[in-house]
Amino acid sequence: MSPANLEEECLKLLKGERDEQRLAGLLLVTKFCKAEDQSSVRRVYDAVGPHFLYRLLRTGMASGGGGLNDNRNAYLSLSITVLATFCRVPDIASSEDMLFYIPLVLEVISTG
Repeated sequence: MSPANLEEECLKLLKGERDEQRLAGLLLVTKFCKAEDQSSVRRVYDAVGPHFLYRLLRTGMASGGGGLNDNRNAYLSLSITVLATFCRVPDIASSEDMLFYIPLVLEVISTG
């Protein structure tokens, strides 16, 4: 499979209907997307969308036991890492969607 085909397949996963597809896409996208390549980062951000990122962050912030909460730190670490990567692109960093995350990230920092 060529790198261009791999990128397209990853973007399809990131646009998937299930969160499992999107998580797999995030894992695979690390194979072709470099943080300094702002156009690739932008394509990934557009594919995954802000609503999934919000759910990922909230899952990591959830308290309680059982189910997904057993992996709370992994989800939290992943969501913060992904948000930090997206914020390397100035127009993403200054978007309303990212500004919405500031209180959540501050909450993570203050309770971490």
